Amino acid sequence: MNVYDSDRMQSILNAKGFRSEPELRKADVILINTCSIRDKSEHKVLSLLGELKGLKQKDPKKVIAISGCVGQRMGRTLLQRVPHLDLVLGPDAIDRVAELIESVVDRGERLVEAKFDTEGRKYSQPCLVNRAKPSEFLTIMKGCDHFCTYCIVPFVRGREKSRSIEEIIQDVKNLVAKGTQEVTFLGQNINTYGKGTGQKLSELIEAANKVEGLKRIRYLTSHPRDLGEDLITQFGTVEKLCPQLHLPFQSGSNRILKAMARLYTQELYLNKIELLRKACPDIALSTDVIVGFPGETEEDFEQTLKVLSEVKFSSAFMFKYSPRPGTKAMDLGEEVCESVKEERLARAQRVVYSQIELENLKYRNQIIPVLIESMDKKKKFFSGRTTHSKLVHVMNVGEASVGKIIDVEITDSNVSCLKGFYVGAPKTSIKLTANSGGVESGISSSVSAPLD
Repeated sequence: MNVYDSDRMQSILNAKGFRSEPELRKADVILINTCSIRDKSEHKVLSLLGELKGLKQKDPKKVIAISGCVGQRMGRTLLQRVPHLDLVLGPDAIDRVAELIESVVDRGERLVEAKFDTEGRKYSQPCLVNRAKPSEFLTIMKGCDHFCTYCIVPFVRGREKSRSIEEIIQDVKNLVAKGTQEVTFLGQNINTYGKGTGQKLSELIEAANKVEGLKRIRYLTSHPRDLGEDLITQFGTVEKLCPQLHLPFQSGSNRILKAMARLYTQELYLNKIELLRKACPDIALSTDVIVGFPGETEEDFEQTLKVLSEVKFSSAFMFKYSPRPGTKAMDLGEEVCESVKEERLARAQRVVYSQIELENLKYRNQIIPVLIESMDKKKKFFSGRTTHSKLVHVMNVGEASVGKIIDVEITDSNVSCLKGFYVGAPKTSIKLTANSGGVESGISSSVSAPLD
């Protein structure tokens, strides 16, 4: 969701005449979009702000701004704590980012805009698509009504609000017209999309499935209690809906789940998994896990390992419990010591990573369709994802492959990714330049651009 918010703010600023500056020191405006889901994220923000103090001293006209959840949570306190910070805005103010920055530039004001949108259950945002990547995120709702005892989201994103299906589908069509092949719908608790509006997520999925030119649909994040039969059955009936779902269970212990206010049991969760696999036998499941929640015993943690072992997730995001100010879990006491958290996290990771490594081995020598999205971060090859959301590095394609779904023969794998070769070109690895994303001279064009 922060990626989507960052892209949106950049588009708004570009429309107002700002241009992106890749070198931090040369920028007139430095805008940091933030997350406060874990304590470590906030520490990184404050550390970065400290590093920027020297730039502000050298150029007092430089504007430094904080947006997102840290801005929402700390508000004016952040402005008081960091004298060289000019602007603080929360998630509900991102559509006003250009106006607020211009106020700072024109009038030299230091501003805080961290109020929640409190009008009803619906919200609208202008369609703003200046560019489109092969795979795009698209926020369809914001906020959360569940108030899990460890989670700060309701305090920094507010209560649930949804956009209309009609507005969302227009966004999808605009993205597809600019080259997007895959859309991932976003919401903190996306299964309850449309609460109070008379619309449902399953209806949005059906509408998106009819958009001409769109190839793939995904959504996240789901809540086990709110994943209804209408959504489960769609994994076996909706053509463009990818066979992949992120379904956090957080803990396998019913006692800890109750303390977390998760509103389901281990048994209910496993029943949902069974129904999903009945609807779509090859569905890839990912999850979130918290270890070391206050009061978690060894017996509680063993129940988490039980779920991990039984379900065999294709991916898992596992974290040590991080206390967040204002949440009920802060008052539960019975803090688990850091060394125990570390040890339990390592054990959980060993279970999951061994499962993923075995699963990825099964892809070797298979030919599977991959949507090529971009050059890999290390600038050694181009990468994309399968319908099951497996990351694939393709060794013999160039920039012309970006945005295309191609058949790839998988030749290697590890716990983090698959590797392979496009079947329409020789199995010759391409050497990419670090700057352009192109191909170094001396490589034949048939290998460098097999999709032209």
